[in-house]
Amino acid sequence: MTDASEPAKPSQPNIDKMWAYARKYAAKSGTSLHPDVSVTQTVVEGLAKHIEEVGRPLCPCVFYPDPQAEAKLRRWVCACDEMQNYKYCHCLLFVT
Repeated sequence: MTDASEPAKPSQPNIDKMWAYARKYAAKSGTSLHPDVSVTQTVVEGLAKHIEEVGRPLCPCVFYPDPQAEAKLRRWVCACDEMQNYKYCHCLLFVT
């Protein structure tokens, strides 16, 4: 039995999918994953959780009043606009 105050962990297939995506995007963008694997794991799990909740890997480090609406705008879908344009990852998933 899980504690009701603990958020449910995303499914392992979605976690695996986001790990694969993060590794591929880091290589493609000339960046690296955060050297502290616990940081990377936390962000990857947040992305996977948003896939399950809204169908898109929204940046888990931003508060959204309406995550569904935000997912449609795409600006915070990983890799977010800031990362694509400036190689600046708000979550520190990707570092230079």
